[in-house]
Amino acid sequence: MKSFRGLLAAVLLAAFPLLVLAFVGGIVALEILALRHNVFTAVKLGIVTVPVGWILLKTLLTVERATGDGVPGVAVTPESQPALWALVRELADEAGTRPPDEIYLDPDANAAVTERTSWLGLRVLRRRMIIGVPLIMGLRQDQFRAVLAHELGHYSNKDTRFSALTYRGRKSIARVVNGLGREGYFERFVGWLFKQYAKLYFAVSMSVCRAQELAADAVSARLAGTEAAASALREIEALAVTWRFFMNNYAAIGWDAGYLPDRFGEGYRALLTDPTRAEQMEEMRRNPSEEKTSRYDTHPATRDRVATLEAGPRVPVRPGGERPAAELLTGAEEMLDEALFTVFSDEAHAMRRTDWQSLVAIGRRHAAAEAAAEVLGERTLDMALDLLDAGRHEELADPDEKPPAGAGARARREFAAVSVRRRMEVVVSAALADVGVARWTLSWSGPAPFTLDGQLEDLLPSALDKATAAESDTAPLRALLTAAGVTSGYRPSVTLVRS
Repeated sequence: MKSFRGLLAAVLLAAFPLLVLAFVGGIVALEILALRHNVFTAVKLGIVTVPVGWILLKTLLTVERATGDGVPGVAVTPESQPALWALVRELADEAGTRPPDEIYLDPDANAAVTERTSWLGLRVLRRRMIIGVPLIMGLRQDQFRAVLAHELGHYSNKDTRFSALTYRGRKSIARVVNGLGREGYFERFVGWLFKQYAKLYFAVSMSVCRAQELAADAVSARLAGTEAAASALREIEALAVTWRFFMNNYAAIGWDAGYLPDRFGEGYRALLTDPTRAEQMEEMRRNPSEEKTSRYDTHPATRDRVATLEAGPRVPVRPGGERPAAELLTGAEEMLDEALFTVFSDEAHAMRRTDWQSLVAIGRRHAAAEAAAEVLGERTLDMALDLLDAGRHEELADPDEKPPAGAGARARREFAAVSVRRRMEVVVSAALADVGVARWTLSWSGPAPFTLDGQLEDLLPSALDKATAAESDTAPLRALLTAAGVTSGYRPSVTLVRS
């Protein structure tokens, strides 16, 4: 059945150019026929059919066209990373396949193998393996062995041989579908026809891809052990989620202020070893995502892959695999930083670098200053407090939160007081941070805590409550701010607000 699906996918891909040529040939034949009878009719027909024929021919030429050879990441040689290369070669020998010619380390929580081929995949020019450094930093050695064995299993099963051609075929068919069906009955008809063809091709080719993944999983279990292969699948899913969280919530915290961490790898390791995050990852390992896969997904669901492995022959895990996979890499944390900067934009390369504690303080302070500037507008902090004393709460309230229709003046103030309390806390926090009596500190367990010096921690909540209440009393908050060193004309520091 698997071989039949593979053959059908190959036939459908090979038939795509024939289908395109058939349509183009039909268009040419119609034009010739029309020209013989009436030039005016031929011109009108050409307006409809020639654009369709051009789109079809243009996409046909992309099926076998070579794609760019650039790979994001850092190329590593056997001399620079001997332990990694030795393991890859050992596993390739056990899998009965030739090892890759190149190994790249990239900043993705994934691994992959590719082959550069010619003659529609019949001739292999070069093999490449790509390994995500986040995986190496998060996996045990037995799990890492399983990941590498899985990727080499694609080589031994010859899964990569036609993958580039198949990928370009999918892109070409998708380009036809996206380029057609916008205007005119004929164009919509051709677009609909190719859309049905695309659905069939994608469903068949993705079915083949899923079967290939299960076959590679079997190689992984055979070379690394069933438990190592199954646990690696669970771990990769947890690491992928954690890596995205790290990049979005920690690595990018100073982005708007123009800062990046000076050591990404150090921070990622700290996040992985934080007790709270470790508990969350353990929960993800125990309960892999239950998200259903569609017929167009290239990989089966993690739960299904684990279940298939556990239902197969039990292969024992080799001893000594409990050590961190990062020990196989010389300078894992430094390699993660280097790999990340191969994919960063020019804007990222121009940013300043700082330590993690300073990065969190700068990033959160910058965000608070921007939010405070939005709340105050052209006002100073004292002017905002004057509005509260005058009962004009609505001018400081969240404009997206409207009071009920027909509410009286006091009811409107009470309604506005809720958002004013929240928004004024942001302004006051920025002011206190600007004078150095408050700051945000690094926490790998959750959002950065905001800490205040001395008695401010106890006094500030009550002072804010009184200042923003419907019957406002700003005197305690004014006294607190003056004692802390906040000037009467305070506005958020322009050095923290993006121009």
